[in-house]
Amino acid sequence: MGGSVGKSPLLHGALVAVLSLVLFIVADMTWEQRLVDRARAEVTGQLAALRARLEGELNATIFLSQALATYATLNPGLDQEEFAHVAGHIMSERPGVIRSIALVPDNVIRFIHPLEENRSALGADLLNHPEQGESVRRVMATGEPVLAGPWQLVQGGEALIIRVPIHVRQNLEEAVGRGSYWGLASVVVDMDEVYRLVGMGESRQRLSIAIRGRDGMGARGEVILGDSGLFDNDAVVQDVVMRGGRWQLAAAPDAGWQAVAQRPPTWYWTGTLFCLLCASMAWKLSHQARQVRDSELRYRALSERLEAIITAMPDICFVLDHEGRYLDIFGGRDARYYHHGHQALLGRRLHEVLPADKADAFLNMIRVALDSGQLQFIEYDLDATEVDGLDPGSGPGERLWFEARIMPLGEHVMGCPAVIWISVNITQRKNAQDRIRYMALHDSLTGLANRVLLQDRVLHALEQSRRQGTHFALLFLDLDEFKPINDRFGHEAGDLLLREVARRLEGSVRAVDTVARLGGDEFVILLESVPDAALPCAVAEKLLSVLSRPFTLQGVECTVTCSIGISIYPMHGEHYDTLMRHADQALYQAKTLGRRGYRVFTA
Repeated sequence: MGGSVGKSPLLHGALVAVLSLVLFIVADMTWEQRLVDRARAEVTGQLAALRARLEGELNATIFLSQALATYATLNPGLDQEEFAHVAGHIMSERPGVIRSIALVPDNVIRFIHPLEENRSALGADLLNHPEQGESVRRVMATGEPVLAGPWQLVQGGEALIIRVPIHVRQNLEEAVGRGSYWGLASVVVDMDEVYRLVGMGESRQRLSIAIRGRDGMGARGEVILGDSGLFDNDAVVQDVVMRGGRWQLAAAPDAGWQAVAQRPPTWYWTGTLFCLLCASMAWKLSHQARQVRDSELRYRALSERLEAIITAMPDICFVLDHEGRYLDIFGGRDARYYHHGHQALLGRRLHEVLPADKADAFLNMIRVALDSGQLQFIEYDLDATEVDGLDPGSGPGERLWFEARIMPLGEHVMGCPAVIWISVNITQRKNAQDRIRYMALHDSLTGLANRVLLQDRVLHALEQSRRQGTHFALLFLDLDEFKPINDRFGHEAGDLLLREVARRLEGSVRAVDTVARLGGDEFVILLESVPDAALPCAVAEKLLSVLSRPFTLQGVECTVTCSIGISIYPMHGEHYDTLMRHADQALYQAKTLGRRGYRVFTA
């Protein structure tokens, strides 16, 4: 008998040490996960910004390549002098980015700019070229722009080749469709300059970054930049979407996720001391287990420690029975959201406190937890103005988000079937996710919809118009004198001008319409539910008038004009790419006729 009493303190001390160690490990893992989640959110935000800049730079260059192809389509008989003039203008729009431009009728290079540095390329048969033939065949097969490379150049650096097909209508029989294959436009892009413009070097000083998708093949393509192993190491991955293909970006901290979650050594010393302290106290209390008084002291000490931990936690805990009645409430700092004190909920039912739909959902989760005997999770939001007892003025906002963990309790705990409901406030995490989602769909400079959101809205309008038999229009708008203003007054003034233009455009259309910025000084407006061509034309005239008013930039008054191209569904196309291309062609026609006007697409 004496031996069993002697072993009891050691056994109790060991059990408490194990429990303390488990608690410490859980706390350590939770802290580590939070550090990793925070680092991942930061990496996601940085990568999203880099992806948006990379998409903007490359799509702007692809757009110029398509403009060259459109010009060649309209002028198939151009000579070297005319080509040099057009190519020089295009290269001036992307200085340093475009290395060379070529027109390749019948897949043989006949025109190239600059000529002197690239004269040796004249006459090259790209279709039968051992390295470049594959991309030419893809252009001919798909009739769409194709990305080739990037490839390492002999003279140093890395280049991406944009190939855009050129189709020419030879006779009236080809009036419908894209016409006969004439050749292609080939634009060589200096990737080193693109990386510099988007800040790739600065980003790689902070993060490990890799890009894959050679030849625009996305996840199936070879690695273009960085370590291929990054795609297999739980990195943040995002798609770079371009006309003619896509790439994949991957990013992770340089030192790895575990390094960013490093805890200070004092944390582990504290945990060790905590475990030893708990074991020591359990051993001492166990010596007095034969006396009721000592047993009560041990219970009280343990209760006080647990209460201190719960009070220090931000989460609040509810004990509810199987009918949804509040039996007990304790902890944590989130109790400040209850203006009458959270203890005022005791004895009340869920249906007395919450809206009916929420109360029904919560009661169902309680019953699922009781029936299964397992931990349950639910994520929900509460409007503070419709919850009895919840104070909207004391929380971070009127709409609060929570994650609940519902664990069944034995009937002996409360004397009836009950659960403990731990409510974790995740409002800040939700708000961060919403901000990241907003950044991914909107232009960072103007706040307008970006290309991704515009495409989604147009696809939705296409589906709705097909179903309801209605029309909609796309207005492709380009500022005529933006570059001189940008060069004269600087980029800050240019940014101010773009933001003011965006404000005027949004104020000139309906709330149901969408104003988007594609990049640079290019905007697209989606007009939904238009009865005929008269409304888009009226809106175009209104926009011309609104943008003709003077702008005040840093105390200096200046004026700009714009050109607008219009395409209307379904008269000018039944697909997103077709309508965008036709609106772009109409814009080109408007600029050709003298700018400061608009044109509705005509074939």
